Order: sequence, then structure tokens, then C-alpha cells
Amino acid sequence: MKRRISVLLGSLEIRLLAPLSIAVGLILALHAVLSFQATKDHFLNLMHDEVVRSSDLIKRATHDGMLLNRLDQVQANIERLAQAPEVAAIRVYDKAGVIVLSARPAESGQAIALDSDTCQSCHGNGVTRDDAVLARSSLEQAPGGPEVLRHLIVIENEPACAAAECHFHPPDRRVLGVLDVEMSMAPIEAAIRTSRRQLLTTTIGLILISGLVAALFVRRVIHRPTQQLYEGTRRIAAGDLETHIDIAGEHELARLAEAFNRMVAELRHARQQVTEWSETLEQRVQEKTAELSRAQRQVLHMEKMASLGKLSATVAHELNNPLGGILTYARLIKRELADQPIDAAMRAELDRYLSVVDKECSRCGAIVHNLLTFARRTGAEMARININEVVERSLMLIRHHLEIRNVKLTSALLTGDAMMVADPGQIEQALVALLVNAVEAMQDRTSDHNLLSVQLSGDAESIEIHIRDTGTGIPPEVLPHIFEPFFSTKGTAEGGVGLGLAVVYGIVNRHGGQIDVSSVPGEGTVFRIRLPRAPAEPPSDARTARECNEATGSMSFRR
Repeated sequence: MKRRISVLLGSLEIRLLAPLSIAVGLILALHAVLSFQATKDHFLNLMHDEVVRSSDLIKRATHDGMLLNRLDQVQANIERLAQAPEVAAIRVYDKAGVIVLSARPAESGQAIALDSDTCQSCHGNGVTRDDAVLARSSLEQAPGGPEVLRHLIVIENEPACAAAECHFHPPDRRVLGVLDVEMSMAPIEAAIRTSRRQLLTTTIGLILISGLVAALFVRRVIHRPTQQLYEGTRRIAAGDLETHIDIAGEHELARLAEAFNRMVAELRHARQQVTEWSETLEQRVQEKTAELSRAQRQVLHMEKMASLGKLSATVAHELNNPLGGILTYARLIKRELADQPIDAAMRAELDRYLSVVDKECSRCGAIVHNLLTFARRTGAEMARININEVVERSLMLIRHHLEIRNVKLTSALLTGDAMMVADPGQIEQALVALLVNAVEAMQDRTSDHNLLSVQLSGDAESIEIHIRDTGTGIPPEVLPHIFEPFFSTKGTAEGGVGLGLAVVYGIVNRHGGQIDVSSVPGEGTVFRIRLPRAPAEPPSDARTARECNEATGSMSFRR
């Protein structure tokens, strides 16, 4: 019980409601005190005005009787006026302080002491004051009764009194006596008590109503939202992240609830992501492992192709001079045979042999040239070109192949900026080689499925060229080797030596680009070339460049 009371007293609702109720109660109590004091003063002022009016009325009512010295008639009028419940006493004092007339006949003839309040009001300190001072009111306690409001008013010596024969007064006598009227305060006190009781009841009621309204307000505006926030945090602590707090409005607690709901949503999303990650962790690990394997294979492939490039350049250089000597001596022998006296049949046979040597040397020269093209790192004539124009020229070169094999062509050139820096001849050579390979891959397919697609896309940094065919595809075990020199899936009868894709790889690599391939056997193959719009400067390799240039210069075979 003590703990509950302690929790209740320490709650935000009580901590807000208690000072608010105390403040409202103090304000209402102060207002009640001030209102009661103002009401009491108002009643007293009204009573004062009433006793003044009553005194003046009594003075006027007894004026004629006193003027005619009919004291018995004045006495009867005074007694009759005193029968009113609010009139406590009526007295008339003469100059000497003797009660001449009174609503209580037993008081007639009594004299009051000069030190009494009645006499002191006129003769205080041995000095007779002005008659205006006598027109005063005072609140006194009647013996054995309620308070009375006493009013003294001067009975002046009027000219009519000074001239009357019945009771002649000297003209220099200013005051004949004093009229003393006492009004009971009992009705006013009853009204004040009633007013005090009503005001107290009203104040207590207002305090209770204000406290109830404040309690309802605090409960609705403070307690209920804070309770919802507390329940929400408790449910979240229990693991319920579907919790949502509905607090309408634009106040601080509503904004706090909105931030709370956003926090819960973020926690729910984070937990959902964690759950998804835990559920798909194995799959993601496998995907990352596959990506790392592909990256590793790509690095190994690049290193292998770089080594093959250096080897190809060296082999081409070493083969170039012997092949050139063989071709030169074969042609010299052929020319010398024309002047020798040899049998015609023998001459024809030797001439055929020498022609075969010439042809095979030329073929070897073409192979050496392709090797140099694959291995060369420099020598590209870079210029600012429009890639769309290069692609269109390449498609025009193979259009005859497309018509012969009934291959349908679809192309989507680059929209917007199509400019880049490249060697247009080498790019065209690479594109033609890829397009011819794609057409040849579809030669055994039905015409309805023969489709060649060329699509360009790009951004501010690079341009991509996708070449897609619907041919026989490439087996998975072959894909890692298709860019290697002398690797070919064509038979010897088809004349393939396996340098076409190697040359394409060299051209793309020379431009600082990348080329990869994906294929599904029986469905087709996609080659993707990514070229930078402005390739970086190629790495310096003086030996390789010198060997390639020397080999290229010495392989100019002439017939």
C-alpha cells in the first residue's frame, strides 16, 4: 500500500494536478475573500446611507411638532417610527445632554455624561466644534444585542424657531439639540452571513469543479498519452515491434508519439533485415564466394593474357625474320628456274612447290601479324570518334553475311552524346570479328531463330556495346579459354587458328576497356564490351613496343 501511494504521489499526473489545483484553489479563495469584503463594505455603505436617510426623515417628521412645541405628539411619532424592526432607538438630546424625547419613554429626562461618545463628538477636548461634524455615523455594540449603526444629526436653531412665541430662543444660539438615531445591524449581519455562506459554498464548489476539470484535462492530455507511451515501450521491450501509438494532435506528446512510431518502424525494418540476412546468409556467402572466385579467375586470366601477349610478341619477332628469308629465297628460286634449261614438266612441278611455299609463308605472316595485333600495347591512332558511325560501318560490312544466312538484325544505337576517344579502325576490326563469329554461330540454326542484336548504352564515363546472338552457344568448359591465342572451336578444315577473339581482347585491352562473355548452350551468346570515353595513357613497355614495331615493319611481304 505504501509503495502504491508513493508511486501515485510520484506520478506525473499528481505532480501536475496538485500544484495546479492548489494554485486554482488559492486564486478562488483570494477572489472569495476580496468579493466578501467588497460585499460587506457595500452592505455597510448601503446601511450608512439608509441611516442617514432615516435620520433626515425622522428630523423632518418631527420638525413641525417641535416647532409648535407639541412634545407629546413628537413623542408619539417617535414611538411609532421606532416600531420598525430595523430601528433600534431614537433620542433627542437638548443642549445640556438631557434626553428630551426617546422611543423608550423610560429614558426621558436622563442625562448623559460629557465624556460619552455622544458628547465628545461635539465637545471633545473642551472645544465646541462646527455643527457639520455632528452629522456622523458610527458602528457600536448595543448592550446584550447586535451591533447598531448610530447616527447623530444637529437640530439647528432655525429663524422660525427663534421667532416663535411658544418657545423663544435667542438668535445667537446655533444648536438647539441633537437627534440620535440607532439602526440595528441584525438584518445586515444576517444578509452578510448568508452572503458569506453562499460565497463559501460557491468557492468550495468552484474549487471542486476546477479540480475535477483539471483532473480530467490532465488525465486526457497528459496521463492517457504518457500511459500509451509507457505501454508501447513495455510491449517493445517484450519484443512486439508491431506496436503503434495513436495520439492525435500537434502538441509535444503527439510529436513524441510520431517519433516513437518512426523509431519502432526503423527497429522493425532492421529486425526484418537481420532476419532476412540470417535466413539468406548461406546464399549470400555462396554468392560472395562466387563473386570472389570470378574476380580471382579474371585476375588470373588477365595475368595469363599479359604473359601470352609478351610471349606472342617474342614469338612473332623470332619467326618474322626466318619466314621472311624463306619467302625471299623461294621467290628467288622461282625466278631462277625460269632461266634454267629444265624439263617443262619438272619446271611446272617445282613452280607448284614454290607456290605452296609462298602461300604458306604468307599465311604464317598473317598469323604473325595477328599475334602482334594481340600483343601490341601501343600504336593505336587515338582520335575523337562517333561510336554510332563506327557501329553502323561494321554492320554494313557484314550485311552480306546476314543476307546469306537469313539472320535478322536489330540494333539500338546510343542516344545523346555518342563521342569518345578511340582508334576507329581497331574498334571496327574488333566489332566485325565479333559480328562475324555471331553470324557463323547461327549458320546451323533454323532461320526463324537467327537473330543478331546490337545494343549501345552509356554514361558520362563509359560506353557499353552488347552483341547478342541466338546461336548454338558456348559450352561452360570452353568459356574461360575463348580469348586465348590459338584456341578455337572451329575445325582445321574451317581455317580457324584461334586468333580472332584474342585480337579483339587485345584491342579492347589496349583502349583501357573490358570484355566479357556469357552464354547458354542452345540459346545463344552475349559479348559485352565496356570502353572508357577517354582512355588513360597506356603503360610504358619500351621493349614490347620496340619488338612489335620491328616485327610489323619487317613483315611486309611482297609478291
